[in-house]
Amino acid sequence: MKRMAIEELAEKLDTLIKVSPHEKILLTRNGQPFAFVSDATNYDWEDIGYMTDPAFWKEISERRKEKGGIPWEQVKAELEKREKAERGTPQTRKSKSKRTLPAA
Repeated sequence: MKRMAIEELAEKLDTLIKVSPHEKILLTRNGQPFAFVSDATNYDWEDIGYMTDPAFWKEISERRKEKGGIPWEQVKAELEKREKAERGTPQTRKSKSKRTLPAA
């Protein structure tokens, strides 16, 4: 991970732009960690919203602590049952009617 002082940010902006798609950059202020710069090209706005929302992560943490849920074996059995039913049901195809152009 590269480090860059926030005080140098204006003069090293080109470097920041070139390096950030390949690795995270730790920005420091007065030698102390201040912020991270990371490539976000693989994320959309919704992803970024979730990743940065403390309420979302609090809810995830609470859900992970809860007992219960659906056992994996049950989910797997239900999926297999659906797949078997879908394979057994013949799929009907809609026939495409041939369209003719009106006579000129």
